[in-house]
Amino acid sequence: MASVSTAPRLFVDPARLASEGPVFLSGAEHHYLTRVLRLRVGDAVVLLDGQGRLCEATVCRIDASQAELQCQAALHAPPVPTQLTLYCGLLKGDKQDFVTQKATELGVHRMVPVACQRSVPQLHEDRAERRQQRWTKIAQAAAQQSRRADIPEVTGPLGFAAALADSAQVSSVLRLLLFEGSAPPLHTVIHQHQQALAQLHLLIGPEGGFAPAELAAATEAGFVPVSLGPRILRAETAVVASLAVVQYALAAGA
Repeated sequence: MASVSTAPRLFVDPARLASEGPVFLSGAEHHYLTRVLRLRVGDAVVLLDGQGRLCEATVCRIDASQAELQCQAALHAPPVPTQLTLYCGLLKGDKQDFVTQKATELGVHRMVPVACQRSVPQLHEDRAERRQQRWTKIAQAAAQQSRRADIPEVTGPLGFAAALADSAQVSSVLRLLLFEGSAPPLHTVIHQHQQALAQLHLLIGPEGGFAPAELAAATEAGFVPVSLGPRILRAETAVVASLAVVQYALAAGA
């Protein structure tokens, strides 16, 4: 039997872990358990509800359409000291999928795609809803692969003004804006605000960056410009690099 540290993980509906007793999996969950993970009776698996609750389980029975698992006592993953929200300019093609996957792996708590002035895709409401559903599935798969106990929230795309208003609803938060010009280094600013940093909002632009009016509005809303250095990075590269720096800075200051 695999140890908990190496046992495969599977996200299930939160109601499944809310009560004691066996857990029954069918449909897509049964397929993933038996065809993708190829688990057999006696194998260990960790079930998660996507909200930080998990339990160690053992496969007790498998038939053609259903699997029965016996859970031990449910546990809660340790809380994350700093919750990170990523406001990312809406990117074209599959770049937004890539950003969603990597942001999940790099610990983002909430993702908000932002339709900026220079964003190439401008999604209509019906298409935006389908894309949000797609991004949520990508986030779930990435959380499962990276052994997270939670699934980050992925909202539908917001306009730039709406994104600033969304951030303004949270108090006691450090707001940072990735800037291509002269600005303090990202890690330095985080270290300066390390003490009791419970919330961090990071705003990153699309291909082509922010329009001047957007920069002015963001700084007026409390976003502090920060830099990754002198090189101009692709938008998706900037997201990954920024999040890696943030996670390193937070870990180093813990």
